[in-house]
Order: sequence, then C-alpha cells, then structure tokens
Amino acid sequence: SDQAKGFVKIVASGGVVLGYNPAHRIYQGWGEPAGFNGWFYIKIEKPVTGSGTFTEHEIFSTDTIINKKNAGAFVAFALKKGEQLLVRIGTSFSSLQGAKKNLESEIGVKRFDEIFATAKQTWEQALSQVTVKGNDEKDKRIFYTAMYHAMQHPRLFSDADGTYPKFAGNDELKKMADDHDGYRDYYDDFSMWDIYRAQLPLVEILKPDLVNSFVRSLILKGQQGGWLPIFPCWNSYTAAMIGDHATAFIASAYKKGIRNYNLEEAYRLMRKNAFETANVKDYKNGMGRRALLPYLKYGFIPMEDSVPDAFHKKEQVSRTLEYAFDDYALSVVASGLNKTGDYKRLHQRSFNYKNVFDKPSRMVRGRYANGNWSESFHPDGRESYITEGTPRQYTFYVPQDVPGLAKLMGGTKELENALDSLFEKNEYWHGNEPGHQVPFMYNYTAAPWKTQKYVRSILREEYSDGPGGLSGNDDAGQMSAWYVFAAIGFYPLDPVSGDHLLCAPLFDKITLQLAGNKKLEIVCTRIDSNAFYISKVMLNGKRYGKNFISYRQIMQGGKLEIRLQNKPASWGNKIADRSMCLSSSN
Repeated sequence: SDQAKGFVKIVASGGVVLGYNPAHRIYQGWGEPAGFNGWFYIKIEKPVTGSGTFTEHEIFSTDTIINKKNAGAFVAFALKKGEQLLVRIGTSFSSLQGAKKNLESEIGVKRFDEIFATAKQTWEQALSQVTVKGNDEKDKRIFYTAMYHAMQHPRLFSDADGTYPKFAGNDELKKMADDHDGYRDYYDDFSMWDIYRAQLPLVEILKPDLVNSFVRSLILKGQQGGWLPIFPCWNSYTAAMIGDHATAFIASAYKKGIRNYNLEEAYRLMRKNAFETANVKDYKNGMGRRALLPYLKYGFIPMEDSVPDAFHKKEQVSRTLEYAFDDYALSVVASGLNKTGDYKRLHQRSFNYKNVFDKPSRMVRGRYANGNWSESFHPDGRESYITEGTPRQYTFYVPQDVPGLAKLMGGTKELENALDSLFEKNEYWHGNEPGHQVPFMYNYTAAPWKTQKYVRSILREEYSDGPGGLSGNDDAGQMSAWYVFAAIGFYPLDPVSGDHLLCAPLFDKITLQLAGNKKLEIVCTRIDSNAFYISKVMLNGKRYGKNFISYRQIMQGGKLEIRLQNKPASWGNKIADRSMCLSSSN
C-alpha cells in the first residue's frame, strides 16, 4: 500500500481501531517518507454500537480506509449518564504487531487508576533524585517543572521487545537485543545543537547508564546510515542548525568515564565527520559537516561559501566557532586513545575561532577567503554570518578556551568589560542557546560575583510557574536544564571538560542522589533570604577556593557548604581559582 497516506480500520465486533499515521521527514528531504509510521492499536472495553470512517470531505459506512489523506474513524456507544468508557491504546514506530504487543506488555488489562498510580510513582522517583528545601514554594514548582521538562528527550523509539525502525531506512526493522548484548532501548530525536550544552550533561550526572544507551543509539545510526548524524530527527538525517555536536556529546561522556559502548566505532564515526565530506547525493541528504572543505582549507568558513545544502543558510562565523569546539571535543578522545596525529591536528583546529576574531572591534566577524573582513558589521544587529544572534552575543562562544578569548580581547579585565557591556546594553538573550554559558564566564575573571548576580537575575526574571514560564523555546529541555543547574549552584560551561562553574544556589539545601548509593549535599547559609554573593565554600569540611567543581567531585558525593552574603566578596577571584579548560597557546 501507499504508506505516505495512511490506513485506518475498525473491528467493531472486537472493539478495536487500528492503523497508522504516515511520518515524513523534516529539514532535509522535507515531506519525503521517513521510513517508519506511527502505528496504533486501540482496544475499547465497551461494545461498539456504531462505527464508520471518514475523510475531510466525506463519511463512509465501511470500516476500512486505505491510502486516504486526513482519514479517520469514529465509533459509537450506548452510555448511561455518568458512565465511564475505558480505552486502552498501544503505539509503535515499528509495526501494528508492535503496537499490539506494547499494549499487552505495558498496559494489558490494568485499570486506569492503576496506570495512573504507576505513572505518578515513576515520576516521583525520577524527580526525587534531586530534593530541594527552602521557603519559596514558587521556586520549588519552577524547579521540578524544569526537571520534568529536562527528562522528556531524547525519545525512546523502540518497542518493548527492542524492535525499532532502522535509521534512515525504508521501513526495515532492527532489534536492539540482536545488536548490543540485550540492551533494548533505542533513542531518537536528539535536538543536538541545544541539548549538548546542559540537558545531556544533567543526564550524565543523574542517569549515567542512560547516557550509554543514548551513545549506543547514535553509533547505530552512524553504522546504519554511514555517517554519524548531526541532528537526528524523525529517525532520519537532517542538516538542521549548525555544528557537529553528537561528537561533543560523545566526547563529554567519554571524558566523564561513561564508556559502555563500542568506543573505537564511536571514534571512527566522529573522525569521519571531522575529516571527510560525503558525496553530493549523501551531502544533500544531510550527511557530514556542512562546509567542511573550506573550513579545512582556510581555518574558517569564508563568506563566499553560502552553505546552501542546509536548513540554516550561511552563518559562516557561527559554524566556524562551533566546529572549533567540536574539534576540541574530538581531540580529547583522540588524546585518550593515543591517536597522536589526529590529536595534534584537531587540537590545532580547536583554535580556529581566532581566525574570525576581529581584533579592532574585539568581536567575531564575517571574513572572506582572501582574509578581508565583511563590510557588513553591526555588533548588536542580525548578520547573515551569525546563527540566531548577533556578533556581540556569539563572540562569547569559545567554551573550550575562555582564557584564549580573554587574551585576544586584551586580558581578563577586557573580557569582564565585554561581558559588562553585553548586560548593560541589555543585549544578553537568554531565550536562545548560544548565550547560555555567558553569565558564568565571569568565573574566568576577577569578578565571579557578577556570575552570581546575573545568574540570580535570570533565575528570577526569565522563568515563572505559569503559562509562558520560559523565556524561549524549551528546545527538548535545554532551557529547563539551564534552570536546574543554575538553581543547584553550578553549570557545565564546557561540558566536555567536566568542570562545572559555581554560582549561588537558589535553595537552602539540595541533595543529589547519585550512582553507587552516593549523594551530594549542597547546604547554603545566608545572612538573609536575599543574600546571593558567595563569601566562603567548604567541600567535605575543608575550605574550597576554586570557583568550579569537577564532574568527578560531584559524582563522588559529599557535602558542599556555601556561605552567602549581601555584598560582593573576593571568593574565587584569583587566577589559580579558575578552570583553565584548553591551553590558550597554539
């Protein structure tokens, strides 16, 4: 049958409605079949007294419609006033049989109250992994709503028995149990440009074994499609957004010791993205990095390359900056695997951000292949070479080498001044991801108290507990994960490094339940309820002067005590107190 249109059928005698909705690709290949369907098997407890099918223009007495757009089914029942109707629904991305088996496995004959109680218990268990104590109930509501949002994606795509549609396939099915020693969970819909920053790092802390499943799923996609996907959506390749952040995510997991997957295969796929370009057909299909060849040739993507085969056109400077970070990320894995030649080349490429930094303006700027700067330059306006932001905003996207960026600007004081200018001009934009690290960058200057000031302001002003409670699209949980980290008191500015920059926690006491029955307690003492400047930190009973804490320290558990006062303090302002990330010399 023509699966692009769909199918619906009613079995009135059994109280069953079954069928599928077709799924289509977005971004690359927009509107083409995605290689799977949304199958459903609906079981109705009460006898059906009437039924039929319909399209948007007509109604049919028949109980089957095949290959009709906007088709549906209706069923009728004889109900008494106040009587309840129980409908059980199974779904699958694999097959009708999968939908039926999922219904039998996950619901069976359970009643609604039982399903409801189980779901509530599941979410209570997940959310209680972080407990917060404080006097403000609104803050708690926002916090746990944010945690809930941050746990929605990536999406579980496999059936209860491990069956899933092959990535970038043509309705071909695979089974996870056949691929990975009994691991049955296959995930998709990685909004990678967004979630590598904080949402996935939050999972790395709370559910490290789940991260293994995510990485295994990405490796499978790369093996089945030939290339590690940039932004896998609807189980297909896309060239949505920019960068190559599946690499950044896998490198982050690797650096943190989360490695229960085929590491050599992961490296092979990441390396292919970093050094090779797909043939014309595959490139247009979304495979490989956009504009890699000019990036390798010039050390930046010049204005002449408009990057036509991508959902986001042009944006050459932003792409250069993000590829430099991805190169750094892969260099970390190359170093760990003793791939010395790759490490040296990737490490050198991690400094490519310098090639689009215009020293007179102290900002990033479009550049031509001959080295000349773009004539169009509006620091606080939209430019074609910047992704969803301005040159001033994107200048701060060098998470792998903040000390190096400061040196380009003239020193850490100039970095501080540039950050001040962004906030004073009201040009900081929390509603989109490229700036999420910016408030924490004061921890690389002599004024970490400004991180504490601006983070607290953002927590209070950009989030609420009502409709419109986010300052921008949640983007698969990234916006919410930022809130969770900031409210806890630390943030992964460079998620690959494992360093988390400290700020003032929002609550009096926070407890993180961690793997291995360990827990991290964060206790705040305040002069009064409005105090948010850090004056002293103790870690496991010892004075702690660093203005960051490592992933290893977090996962070991213990007690982090933070004293807060009403005025800025000198805590954490020395050079020795700062995370250094990458060496700033090349």
